Amino acid sequence: MNQYSALVMRHFTEPRHVGTLADGYDQILIGRAGQREQGTEVVFHLGIKGGQIAAVRFQAFGCPHTIAACSLVAERLTGAPVEAQGEIRPADLVAELAAPAAKMGRFLVIEDALRRGLAAWDNRRLGRQ
Repeated sequence: MNQYSALVMRHFTEPRHVGTLADGYDQILIGRAGQREQGTEVVFHLGIKGGQIAAVRFQAFGCPHTIAACSLVAERLTGAPVEAQGEIRPADLVAELAAPAAKMGRFLVIEDALRRGLAAWDNRRLGRQ
């Protein structure tokens, strides 16, 4: 029996938006969380133009559920307002990807990375670096 849903397999075998971003944006926000030594590390690169997320790239080290969730999140955030990073909920990702509850910690790392990207946005808007 396959332990991964069709959605996980689709995003794991053909992840969308992998890599980093080049110049060409008003700002590039970076949100990083986790530790490779602990089994999960995630970095999101968000290219911002006019207050919108024009492009998202990610780098991730982790299980197939982690890679698939990052790919899904990157796909969803492209074209969204910057604040949409704060609307991604780990429990929603677990349910959508039909991931076991034991993977929740991996999805929390994804949430942490997104929150750090959002904090970088808030700091830049408020003039704090």
